[in-house]
Amino acid sequence: MALCADLVIVSEDARIGTPYSRMWGCYLTGMWLYRLGLTKVKELALTGEALSGTKAKEIGLVNEAVPFDRLEQTVRERADQLAQLPTSQLAAMKLIVNQAFDNMGLASTQALGPILDGLMRNTPDAHEFIELAERQGVPAAVKRRDGPFGDYSQAPPGEKPDPKNVIEP
Repeated sequence: MALCADLVIVSEDARIGTPYSRMWGCYLTGMWLYRLGLTKVKELALTGEALSGTKAKEIGLVNEAVPFDRLEQTVRERADQLAQLPTSQLAAMKLIVNQAFDNMGLASTQALGPILDGLMRNTPDAHEFIELAERQGVPAAVKRRDGPFGDYSQAPPGEKPDPKNVIEP
């Protein structure tokens, strides 16, 4: 969902990825492709690799990655900066960029994504994943999915977001 935003600012220690590409899902919006291009998206879609916020910034998936303690301030500063522009100007620039992506097939990609996601949740492999989660719990199913890759739930502590990094409303 975040990739559908106009600008994405994340914490450097964020973990961004699609573990569901390994089991039980499919890209819903296609925004990975539109943000990164075919070569990198194929790699990420086929592996489900987890990216840190820093790496996501390096490859162009997100606009900015900052230390967690500067995240809210950075987002506020960017919002204040954009608020200085006329809304008509922002709307025109957003419309022309979005129209270019629509011309490249964004709408049809976004229509197909949920269909394939629903299909991938109803394959024999997906049913086995769900049954394992029911019998042994979701952590066991996720461990089986992520274990061979050593990421997400199975990543070493230094490759997981700091659990203290929580933004209170």
